[in-house]
Parts: sequence; C-alpha cells; structure tokens
Amino acid sequence: MEARLAYGRALVRLGRLDDAAEQLRQGAAIEPPDPRVLRELGIALYDQRLHDEAARWLARACEAAPEDGRAAFALGLAHEARRDIAAAIAAYREAVRRAPAFSDARLTLADALASIGEHEQALGELEALLGRERSHEKAAHNREVLRRALAEMRARRLLGKTERELALSALAVEAQLRRREQTPAATGEGAGRHIVRYTAPLLELHATIDPGSGAIEALHLALTDPDRAARSEDDVFKVTVIGEDGRQAPVNYATGASLTFLREALGCPMTQASALYASLLQGAPSVDWGGATVRLASVPGAASKAGGERHGLLVSRRG
Repeated sequence: MEARLAYGRALVRLGRLDDAAEQLRQGAAIEPPDPRVLRELGIALYDQRLHDEAARWLARACEAAPEDGRAAFALGLAHEARRDIAAAIAAYREAVRRAPAFSDARLTLADALASIGEHEQALGELEALLGRERSHEKAAHNREVLRRALAEMRARRLLGKTERELALSALAVEAQLRRREQTPAATGEGAGRHIVRYTAPLLELHATIDPGSGAIEALHLALTDPDRAARSEDDVFKVTVIGEDGRQAPVNYATGASLTFLREALGCPMTQASALYASLLQGAPSVDWGGATVRLASVPGAASKAGGERHGLLVSRRG
C-alpha cells in the first residue's frame, strides 16, 4: 500500500491525474481501505474538477480517519467548488476542530463566513488564528478589512438616522417601502414626537421621529398577514441563515424580513440579528444590544383597524 500511495502521489506531481486516480482507486478497493488513499483519491478527483465524486471519497476519508484535519479541509474545498457553502463551512469547522493549528483551514473558514456576510464570526476565526500565529500577514490583512466592514455596517444603522437615509436603506429598497401618513404628535412620555407609517406588500414599518433633529428614535416592523408571510418563500430579501454547524436553514418571507429589519435597524451582522430574533421567539421579553432595545410590541393604532391588534418587532434607542 505504501508503494501504491507513493506512486499515486508521484503521478499527481507529474500532472498525470487520470493515472493517479486509477492507481488510487485500486488502492481504495483493498479492504479495509487506507484513509490516506481515500483522501489522496478525493484530492486527485478534485484536481480533475470532479467535485461531486471528490466529495464522496473525501467524506469516506473523514469517516475513516476522525482526526485527519486535512481530509476535512479538502472536503470543504470540494463542497465549496460544488457551490454548497453550508456544507463547506461545516467541513472547514470540522478541520479546525481536528487540527486547531491548521492555519489554512481557519483562514479559509473565515473567508467562507465573510462571503455570506457573517463578518463577526469570520473575525473571531481570524483572531483565533492570529492568537497562534501573530505574524500571519494574510490573516492580519483580512482582519483589518473585516473590522472596517463591521464599523461601516454599524455606522449605517438606521436608529439615529433621518427619513432620507431610511429611504435609501436596503430594507426600504428591497421591500419597496412607500411612505404613507404621519400621525399626530404623541402625548405623555413620547410628547413632541411623531410616527411615520411606511407600507409594502405584507409589511408595515412605523418610524418614530424626533421633529427637532429629524432623527429616528424607534422603528417598528409588523407583518400585515403573518400566516401568509410564514408560508411564502423569501424572494425579496434573499436571506441565507447558516447555523453554527454550517448547515443552511430554510428561510421564509417572515424570517427574511425580520432579520433584514434587525440588521438594518441595529447595524449588526446577520449572525447577531438571528441570535436576537431567536431570543425573542424563545420568550425573552426584550433584548439589549448596541445601545438599543429589541422587543415584541403592539403596532401603533392597529387595535382600531380591521383585523384588530397586531404585534411586531420594535427597536428603540436606550436612554
């Protein structure tokens, strides 16, 4: 087996990938299969751009050698080439778990996370890599890029901005929100402020404005038909939710709208928006984040309208 493995590797180095794959297939047919042969066969198939077959052999290699970080890393590359980013992230995470000092795996995991907008998680992986290798130039460069991206994201948060900036936001543009009416100034604790209503298919957005500064002090999103929104596919916001294990979760319109709203209102990564939303769905009365409070609350004036009282996501500035 050692001779066959060495011969297969030599053929790969010579660029004779078909011959290498044939040699390695013969080696893989011997029971029990050598995990190294399974891995090298998967890599040879990947180099031949046979990504589906490569993924199958690399998955076998990972199962046969539970501590082989390089097999898991190669599996991630194969999944990414197949355009299955969720499976790729899961494999990269596994590679890092198996081999924490494997810098290429952690760097590639960070790149994959950043590619789907999970900047905060990506930054955490780069920090972990630099904690082990302080002189890693690529990781240091990527960390600075991500830090700037996060800072820009937070600077774009809609709380504290004006109606003009709200109209230019991804939330307003993607949902095609239209400005409707402005309610009379509130009394009591909210005296001196007014609420502007925006509408879109299946959505209402209520913005509480300080007329003196014109700044948005609170945003309230409600679904006008929650059942329909929960049944409908999210073809507007196109949100992709990736769990800690890298698996892709299905997202309906209600979830896509809610997560986009939280991301834009708070200026937070989608990962954080998902965590905040999950906390509320699990029964938390409110959640504080970044100088704001998020909670479920009754929509202004809904009780007096057809259909009665409705609840939605309310994001307001603290203090």
